[in-house]
Amino acid sequence: MKDTVSLVGAYYSGKSVLVTGATGFMGKVLIEKFLHSCHDVKAIYVCVRPKAGHSIQTRIENMLKCKVRNSKMGRNR
Repeated sequence: MKDTVSLVGAYYSGKSVLVTGATGFMGKVLIEKFLHSCHDVKAIYVCVRPKAGHSIQTRIENMLKCKVRNSKMGRNR
């Protein structure tokens, strides 16, 4: 598994990534994995839209407050 992480990190080294659905659970997990495993990624761009009476700014603030690592899935690496 460590070799796979190294290969993924090497692939994304110096590259920019676009994440859609970043405020959803899987989007949060994906971003956390990029930040944890791909230290040399150039940039992570996220697409966020207003939804259910919440502004884009509110949704981004809520996303940044969320700690995916505290979830059961985030602990099982």
